[in-house]
Amino acid sequence: MRYPLLLTLLASTGALLVAQTVPGPSIKWRGAVWASGAASDRQTTDDGLFLRGVDAGEGQIALDGLQFGADVTLAQGWSAKFTVLGGQSAKVLNATNAQETGSIAYPEAMLIWTGGHDTVKLGRMWTSLGMEVVDHTQDVTASRGLLYTYADPFAQVGINWHHAFTSSWSTDVWAFNGEDRVRDNNKGKTLGLGLTYNHAGAADKFASLMVYRGVEQASVNTGAEGRPRERACILGQWVWGASTLQWELEYGQESFAAEAIRGAAGQGDVKAAWSGLGAIYKLQLDERWALFARGEYLKDDKGVRLLADPSINGSLVNAAGTAFAGLLNANLKATSVALGLERKWAATFSRLEVRRDSLNKDVLSGVSDGFKSFRDATSLTWSFGTSF
Repeated sequence: MRYPLLLTLLASTGALLVAQTVPGPSIKWRGAVWASGAASDRQTTDDGLFLRGVDAGEGQIALDGLQFGADVTLAQGWSAKFTVLGGQSAKVLNATNAQETGSIAYPEAMLIWTGGHDTVKLGRMWTSLGMEVVDHTQDVTASRGLLYTYADPFAQVGINWHHAFTSSWSTDVWAFNGEDRVRDNNKGKTLGLGLTYNHAGAADKFASLMVYRGVEQASVNTGAEGRPRERACILGQWVWGASTLQWELEYGQESFAAEAIRGAAGQGDVKAAWSGLGAIYKLQLDERWALFARGEYLKDDKGVRLLADPSINGSLVNAAGTAFAGLLNANLKATSVALGLERKWAATFSRLEVRRDSLNKDVLSGVSDGFKSFRDATSLTWSFGTSF
């Protein structure tokens, strides 16, 4: 693991120094572990799962995540938070950063100050975007969705200021390194604004609007540093009785150099846009059993998000052996529907899910299928885990 952003080092060191000089800090330890396995009726050329780029290969049971952390309460409104992440989720987080490798990641290392109606976070932190989170014990479904996999970032490093005007209305301001980046190259920052409504002050009934603009991305593609990216996200949750509904609407756009987009040579910078929507519903039958469903749609006009999937990229872009960030006339449209059942034992869960994924373009199957083309796949996923 290479050295992280100087800001993160200062935050982490500062928290340790304060903890040592202030008598009697309160420490709360926490952890979670989750794993999953999946089988599909389609074999892809890279032995992965169709439209499920963050999951392990077909027919494998893998440790998706092992999370361990501490919440440290200091003095005069100060606290600190640390989290270590392992397993497949850590590999994905490191891969999106494009400068880190391995199966261990450090997504949270921050100082927190709380006073009155304000909370300020400084350091490494999870992103606020998306209806699904990296800690899968806190999710509803057994598999990861399209928006989680292809549209949403995971983590950020910087500053977040949260201000509560009332128990129902609050705002957020962010200034951080580009999405998923954990070190600074001093070429740009991402700025964000958020507005949240909590119905009657309830934490489980809310709607949020967030907008971001930045020029620093964690990508090895041509023109990765300094190109503008904008995104807007609306997400929320509503709980009533035994029912829980979560939703997300996502829009993003980004400028690419022509040489990064196949078929765009000589056209100057290319504007790529993507948009998506999704919803998750859970019906709690009793304290142990629950039913859940998820539906999603993702449109990607230049393929700059969906072509991160090796199966799609290999079929549409890399036939000539040249890597591109996207395809000029890709016009990719992906849909996914999942239905499942959950069984709980206190903080431990087991989920079984059947899922159908579809794409509007042909991709190639694996060797055992004779490299035939297909657009749809059905998969069965079993996930299990616990938190403590």
